[in-house]
Amino acid sequence: MLEEPTPSKPDIREEQELELEEEESGVREDVERQETVQVQTMKVGGHEVVEEVVEGEDVSYLKCVKCGLTVRLDEAGKLSEARCVTSEAVIERTPEPALKPEVKTCGYCGKTAVGSYPVEYVGNNPIDIPLCKDCMKKLEETYMNARPNIMGLSRKSRVRCRHPLENSRTIAWQHYTATWYVASEDGRWPCPACGKVFERLLDAVKHFSEKHPELSSRSGREYVGGIGEVSKTWQGYYCPFCGLLCDDEKTLRGHYKTHGGV
Repeated sequence: MLEEPTPSKPDIREEQELELEEEESGVREDVERQETVQVQTMKVGGHEVVEEVVEGEDVSYLKCVKCGLTVRLDEAGKLSEARCVTSEAVIERTPEPALKPEVKTCGYCGKTAVGSYPVEYVGNNPIDIPLCKDCMKKLEETYMNARPNIMGLSRKSRVRCRHPLENSRTIAWQHYTATWYVASEDGRWPCPACGKVFERLLDAVKHFSEKHPELSSRSGREYVGGIGEVSKTWQGYYCPFCGLLCDDEKTLRGHYKTHGGV
């Protein structure tokens, strides 16, 4: 007789492993779903807030995720009144060590310089030279004593020029820029082009050289009817007889008549 096959018993360990795998799979799916959920925030004043519901309360709350300030929803206006401390926190920085100022020496005598000034020129380009107080004073005195010379009408002799305010103000002449400087009544020096005032003559000269370099190129000679060819700068015309600086052609013609001219 044939023996009937004995039914095999189910493997309990395999069933338990399958159940554990299913549970772990379910947990991973829950975690993945939670990670994809992003908390929605709102901007109120300088705060970034989220709405929170408190069990037992009939009104929800707004909480700033930066500074933690929490207010009732019906009191949201308080968020605009209070600043977010975290967003406006001052970052403390370690102060950098102060750099020691570079000490320059005077380009002429070797003493400690107090500043650099356009003393020398290459073409129309000024070269700043460090100067001490003593050399600054000497250079300023040189400018105040200097006067330009022009060729007279005869072209055989030169005429020393003069400024119309020679007898009432302190006058200086800077030959590199062909410019007159006139001190104010209080002894200060205004820029002859824009009027900006400086305590020292050299500061006015430096300002003029840096801010108005185009004016220096307007010097030369020009023909004036009834007189002839005369010297001029950007500040006016020179009388070819006595060298007086005149503001314009009309003033020059009127002055020239005092010399017996047309």
